[in-house]
Amino acid sequence: MEVLRVPPYPISTKWDVPSANATYIFEVEDMVDHSIERTTLTSDTDKQVTYVIPRAKAQYDRDFAVKIYETDIYGEIVLESNLTIYRPYVDPNLLATTSADIFAYQEYEIIARSIIDTYLMEGSGNGGAFYNHKLIIQRTGEGNDYFPVWHPVNRVLKVYENNVLVYDAENSPIGISIQNVDVTNNIVTLTTTITHGFQAGQSISISGVSPTKFNGTFTIIETPTATTFTLDNTYVGATDNEAITTRGGVESVWAYQYKPSLDNSAIMRMEFGEYNRMEQTPVNILSGVGDIGYYGFYPIAFPKGYDYIFIVDAGFKAVPPDVELAIKMLIEDIKCGKNDYYNRFVTEYSTDSFDVKFAPQFLEGTGNMIVDKILSNYKGTLIKPGLL
Repeated sequence: MEVLRVPPYPISTKWDVPSANATYIFEVEDMVDHSIERTTLTSDTDKQVTYVIPRAKAQYDRDFAVKIYETDIYGEIVLESNLTIYRPYVDPNLLATTSADIFAYQEYEIIARSIIDTYLMEGSGNGGAFYNHKLIIQRTGEGNDYFPVWHPVNRVLKVYENNVLVYDAENSPIGISIQNVDVTNNIVTLTTTITHGFQAGQSISISGVSPTKFNGTFTIIETPTATTFTLDNTYVGATDNEAITTRGGVESVWAYQYKPSLDNSAIMRMEFGEYNRMEQTPVNILSGVGDIGYYGFYPIAFPKGYDYIFIVDAGFKAVPPDVELAIKMLIEDIKCGKNDYYNRFVTEYSTDSFDVKFAPQFLEGTGNMIVDKILSNYKGTLIKPGLL
């Protein structure tokens, strides 16, 4: 199943199952980091279950593997399929008004987008498309404070250092619901708007909540459910059944933050209140108090020999306007039957057994020379680092 990643949200999908009014387990596996989430759903009278795609899964262009089980995960698998969520290069809902025309434009957009992707993938320096996706980068540290990357990174979502999670900002911040809090035995329980993923003993930061007593940095005592966590009320000062009147956010507190450099050429570990003079100045200056360490050794941001896995937000946050114009032109060509290559690229034609010669653009372009010119701004020759 392919789903357009366009407003309004949330996005609902329907899946056929064998029985009506029956309970099923809906399993979704992220094909990037292979995380798995399971939800219990009940089918309707039409023998369908409705799966509402969470906000966290609709933020990027991505693929999921779907399995539906009877009763529990040990039951029979009644459906195996895929769920592809993508942002179209142009929204078909804005190109037509009737349902039938919108559906036709969805098909035209898929064809035109595939033509553009194929054209760019032949030698694209940007990875061959205008998607915004989650990407895994796995390499070894080289003893630098910068970690070079060959992709347009917008945001660092997760960082694993030697197979240990050291940073996770994928779903931050998570909303704190408007609620009446429970205080029992000096333990206050708070509820989040979505699954939080926190663990006992983890440090968190709450902001934007009213009353302001709930804001600050705290340590989680327990996580009773996937959407609740408890804090020591000694540091909060809440009363039982006290109302949170303004929704705020909560996020994990990590030792370091990781961000892309300003030119998107590297990932940086953000340092606060420290200055590595031993790398910034000539070696003839004596070490001073506050120096971090020698080149290539801890606590260099990315020590030599350390294994790193980065999960990043990469690609285009928005489709460039000229690309939107290009795909509209291709869509109109497809719709009106103007993509007849033999009418555009035939250089010689003769009869009796056919002697037809085509221009080189016949196999190299999109079929529209104006579109080719527009896309040439995004078509490069360097697709990955290597020896020249």
